[in-house]
Parts: sequence; structure tokens; C-alpha cells
Amino acid sequence: MRRAAAILLITAACGGSGDDDTGAQTDTDVTTSATTVDTGSTSSGAIPPESSSSGDPSTTLDSSESSTGEPPGTAGCGTPAADPSSEWVPHTIDVGGTMREYWVWLPQPYDPERAYPIVYQFHGCSDSEDRWNNNPPVQDMSGSDAIHIRGKAVESCWNTAVPGPDLDFFDALVPDVEATWCADPARRFVTGYSGGAFMTHVLGCVRADQLRGVASIAGGQAGFDCSGRVAALLIHDADDSTVNISSSVAARDDHLARNACDAMAATTPVEPSPCEAYAGCDEGLPVVWCQTAGQDHSRQDELAATAFWGFLSALGPLP
Repeated sequence: MRRAAAILLITAACGGSGDDDTGAQTDTDVTTSATTVDTGSTSSGAIPPESSSSGDPSTTLDSSESSTGEPPGTAGCGTPAADPSSEWVPHTIDVGGTMREYWVWLPQPYDPERAYPIVYQFHGCSDSEDRWNNNPPVQDMSGSDAIHIRGKAVESCWNTAVPGPDLDFFDALVPDVEATWCADPARRFVTGYSGGAFMTHVLGCVRADQLRGVASIAGGQAGFDCSGRVAALLIHDADDSTVNISSSVAARDDHLARNACDAMAATTPVEPSPCEAYAGCDEGLPVVWCQTAGQDHSRQDELAATAFWGFLSALGPLP
């Protein structure tokens, strides 16, 4: 019953038609009631690579290293790339008889012998054919240090049902991508905006054993029957009139509980402002909360791209 209720709430929050301009800073979902949460200080600092408290993180990620000291890579390692670097290149994959589209961004230069962090990006709701582009430009921040993947929902929004067609898409996408390009499965990340943020937190719950960390803006929702734990950064605007900030508050609080953070302790300001890191989280499983004001439901590209990559790139394999 808890799973069904969570799916219903996620679907209601992300059921709108979207913004058809892929260069736009917003997408259109169902408006929900407005609430605000005060997280305190907004002064600057540095995002820590991991929290200092000890713990026994629950994960099935392979974080071991080979005899050379290099992290293990996926099946795509060693194969030169046919795609050009530093541009979005389209691909398709058959998922249960439905051809699904995704786009790949390779770093410049791309080294097929290097196991790269890999970031799966989930777009905000949109009716545009190129709605896959409705994402913060995290690839602009990672430079030569990551592979990025952007999927495309069949409809305007992602289907967050568990089980469901977009969960099936992710399950097919990961092995297809990582059999082609050289990725580090211990540094597999998911990011999302609005409807894509809801999808991000679903994956951060039911596929947590396959992910190292998640980052989201303008959408969240708590997990249910989660398979493990992930590091998490969440951005949401207090004045968001499209998706209630309470969805991200619920997701944040779920990550705090799962990662054994001290929700009552004072937070630490981190870069970029107004982000705050929670204290007491188990080692390697930080939770960072970034509450803005006056931005409504925009993607906040400069903040989101900088915060996402700064947070994710600081995460090494779990200890």
C-alpha cells in the first residue's frame, strides 16, 4: 500500500504537459500547494567528499581495485569510441519491443582505457521532441572527466511506476551503454530536473544497489522498500509554484534516515551557496540540501550544474 501511494503522489506531481522549448528554464507540471522550509545559514564552504562518521554502507557496487590500482571498468573498456566527443550523439535501444532513444556525451579527449564516472540524466516534463535536452548542463562542468547519458521519456513525463516501463528502460540502458563505453560502475550517478527528479529518487531507492549518488532539482519524494543507500544532493526553491517543495523535503528526510545522518544537528554551509551538508551521515554517504528563493520552478542551470558535479565528483568508491 505504501508503494502504491507513493507512485500515485509522484504521478500527480509530474503529470503536466511540459514546456515545449528545450532551451527553457522551466517545465510545466501539476501545481501543488506551497509550503516552505527554513534550513538556516546560506554562507559558503566546500562540499566534503564524504561525511566523517563511521558506518557500514549497504550496497552491492563493486568498489574493489585491480592489481594495477585502477578501478574496475565495464565491458566497454578497451574499445575505441565510434562517436565524436563533446557533443550529444543519439542512439536507440529496444526495450520490450519499444524503441527507446538516448543520447551520449563523451569527454574530450575520450580514453577507452579509462573507467569514467558516468552520469545518467533525466529530463523535466516537456511536449517537445527534444525534451531530453531539458536538463541542467552538468556535462559543461565535468569537462574531460565523465560520460553523460540523457534518456527520453516516451510521453512528456517519466513514468515512475515500480515496476514500470521507464524502470525497464533504465535496466536495459545501463548494460547497453556500459558495454559500449568505458565506465566505472562504482561511480554511477543519476541526476534529474522536476519530473526527472522524481525519477531520480525512485531509482535512488529501488536501484540504490547500482548507484553511488543522486542529485536533483525541483522534485523528489521519499523512497519505499529501498534496496540500499546513496549519497544525495537536493535543490528546491521555496517559491516553486509548480512542484511543492515538500516533495524534496520528503526525499531529503528519507535519505537522512537511510544514511544515518543527524537531522537535528546544525548543518554546515558548503559551496555553492545556499547548500548545506548534514552532520553524522555514515561514511561516504553525505546528504546536501540547497534551498533557494525567488526562482520558482526554473532549472537554475548555473547553480544546479555546479552543485551536481561538485557533489558527485567528490564521491569516491564506498569505503
